[in-house]
Amino acid sequence: MSRRKLISLIFIVLCLLQLSAQEIMFETFDSGVDVWMLFPYDTFHFGKDDSLSVYQVSTQIKNQHGTQVANNEIQIEVLNRDWLKGTAIPITQTYQLSTGSHSISISLRNKKLGDKQNYSRKFNVGSVSTELGQAYIIACREGFDYIPESMDLKQLDSLTLRHRFAIGAGNLSLVLDGIKHDFKNPTSPFELNLKEIAPQDSISTLVIFVDEMNIRYKLEPLIYQAWFSYNQRYSPKDQLEQLRYIANQNEWKVLRKIPESKYHDAIESFWQANDPSPGTLRNENREFFYHRILQADEQFTIHKRMPGWKSDRGRIYIKFGDPDQIVGDAFPIGKPSSITWHYFRFNRSFIFTDERGFGQYTLRNKEDEYIDY
Repeated sequence: MSRRKLISLIFIVLCLLQLSAQEIMFETFDSGVDVWMLFPYDTFHFGKDDSLSVYQVSTQIKNQHGTQVANNEIQIEVLNRDWLKGTAIPITQTYQLSTGSHSISISLRNKKLGDKQNYSRKFNVGSVSTELGQAYIIACREGFDYIPESMDLKQLDSLTLRHRFAIGAGNLSLVLDGIKHDFKNPTSPFELNLKEIAPQDSISTLVIFVDEMNIRYKLEPLIYQAWFSYNQRYSPKDQLEQLRYIANQNEWKVLRKIPESKYHDAIESFWQANDPSPGTLRNENREFFYHRILQADEQFTIHKRMPGWKSDRGRIYIKFGDPDQIVGDAFPIGKPSSITWHYFRFNRSFIFTDERGFGQYTLRNKEDEYIDY
């Protein structure tokens, strides 16, 4: 087995959590480079009483020399529906691109309201095809496609599994709520309406196995998660500052000197260097970090005074995760309220006090944050 295949196999087998992909995914096949753009539904805005919004999506791709090699414009109509909240809207395009590094710029403009959002990413087109692409779950309701946050089949027109691969697959198996379904000699792209085989009105678990000779790959399908919106919520400056929590001294020494015009490139380089599964579509370290940033904001934001990720509790949560035990002293006599987080697994405890009484807990024993045990 080649080293590249071994790395992919190890990553897929160990990837047990359904973590989100980046908002833009790239897969290379003989037919071209598939670009999946995944926009959280709250990206889109609607006029009062409008049942839908029309958006113009403009895409431009340049090669490593800065020469434009592809561009196109499409229009999409997005429905204004409550059941689309907490989902993502996929837009897929295929481009003929040469091997090497590229950059993509995407503009999303509301044709009625005029609001506009811009996105850019760098990506690399390899000389070989993507062995196993991402497995996508696409729901359809009222004729409108979206990526759901769960696999609830009620009121759906269809719930389609879409998966492309370049390996010579002899068998593809779906284990759906414990029930196995085999598909011999599947062809790519593989598409299946899960409503046709689901025994109930919802699917709790779905695991995909793809067999190539004596190699078995394990995948879990991509469904919507809240941290799809990370790059839309945080500026490059914020993202760079967030990396300070996890970068080592040498990495931060380099990052802190980066000019603002190079923030995006520096962030991408950092995550490429800290990718536990190079060569695969997903970087689980990056996705896990995004999750903690968003969770910190949700749990520890202090009104409009301070976003949660900038708070002391947010920083400790991002670095160490959920504490094993929380001990609180909410109504002490003659002293500020305090909370102690115990991390028995790390042999650490952190004491936070609310000195001013409005919920901004500050870390008292900061020296313990940086001690190596």
